[in-house]
Amino acid sequence: MALGSVRAAVSKSAAVKERRATAGLSARNLALVTEEYTETALHFEAARLPRLLERHLPPGPLALADLGCGDGPLFPALERGGFIGPERPVYAVDLAPARLARVRARFPWIETIAASADSVPLIADGTLDFVCSTMVLEHVPDESAYLAEIRRLLRPGGEAYVTTVYKKRWAWYFRKRDGESVLDTSHLREYIDVDVVRRLVTEAGFGIVALERRLLWFPLLDPVLFRLGRYQALSARQSLLRALRAPKVPIPGYYSLEIVVEGTGQTPGVYSDDG
Repeated sequence: MALGSVRAAVSKSAAVKERRATAGLSARNLALVTEEYTETALHFEAARLPRLLERHLPPGPLALADLGCGDGPLFPALERGGFIGPERPVYAVDLAPARLARVRARFPWIETIAASADSVPLIADGTLDFVCSTMVLEHVPDESAYLAEIRRLLRPGGEAYVTTVYKKRWAWYFRKRDGESVLDTSHLREYIDVDVVRRLVTEAGFGIVALERRLLWFPLLDPVLFRLGRYQALSARQSLLRALRAPKVPIPGYYSLEIVVEGTGQTPGVYSDDG
């Protein structure tokens, strides 16, 4: 069998496996999944924007939405960089009211919307310059509906920064589901084939401007901070929090797959890989 045929067969097998995993898990009680996610996933403030995002953000202030924003870890860095401000509409979208309340407490000028990332009717069609949505694709029941919603929100020429979990077949993490390592038990899927994600994005009508794969790192003190309940106490002291979270180890076989897309149907752009 030709090498191209082998790769195609492997890619198709991976896609089928991921679809089966999604089908099996999407029937779970999403309210319980959301509750578990809200209680266990801490969103520490980003010291700086991800490099790929920073490179592709146009000059601000921008009309921007963060879909599945959680506690809004990107907003401080976006504001410091002049990418967002009270002059233009900014939306924080999440299913968890408690997380949106934390965003409002820090950024009262940001409009918070309690909604799923795949359906945000309160934001009009074609009104946003940029959409951020980090580590959401693995949570949504319908990937195509989620990507279609991002495209609906963007103005012509607008771009989006989307990330998701990618892992090698041998990846290891301490959390398990059905005997398999998972970063988070609320994930409906964790991708094992970059081409599956690329195909999802292009079939949604996006052109891929840039795609990078970056190792995921685990801050060693996070379990301690979480179990001691110190995150909330330290959240106002970001420099100390960053210092405590500085010691990190790579998570074996796990990556963040980062994509910048534009709804133009253009041909795929640059692919970068660190592992």
